[in-house]
Amino acid sequence: LSLAHFNYCRYCLSVSFKSIDKMRFRLKPARETFTDADWVSHVKVERRETIGVTERQGVCDVRYVVQHVEVFKKPDSLDELSSEVLGSTMGGPNMEEGKEYLLCGSITEEGKLSCVGGQVCPEGGDPFLVEWNLLTEAFIQEMKSFDQ
Repeated sequence: LSLAHFNYCRYCLSVSFKSIDKMRFRLKPARETFTDADWVSHVKVERRETIGVTERQGVCDVRYVVQHVEVFKKPDSLDELSSEVLGSTMGGPNMEEGKEYLLCGSITEEGKLSCVGGQVCPEGGDPFLVEWNLLTEAFIQEMKSFDQ
């Protein structure tokens, strides 16, 4: 087995394990995803920029500039959420400029927002990309009742 074949096999296994992790995240109910998130917000994407390609072929980091239309959850230590959200083409939502989404994620030590992984979504919805216009008023009201 050559080193190139070994590295290729190692890469395939790492992608497979990441897919399994995404599948586990997919099974989380909306309330649990909301509770686990550092922040949850209804956002409008103003700009999307590719900021770098990693060593993994076809995977790149993405920076979104968003307007927070309504913030549902944020740490008490922050007055407001940053308008910059970091993501990835692997395991993160692929959002389009001008569209609105329900987005959640973590906050880095530097205060940057990250949105890699599953999102708060109604049962049966796409847990990786939640378009705001597809949410029902009933789900939005239910989400507002979730414990922070």
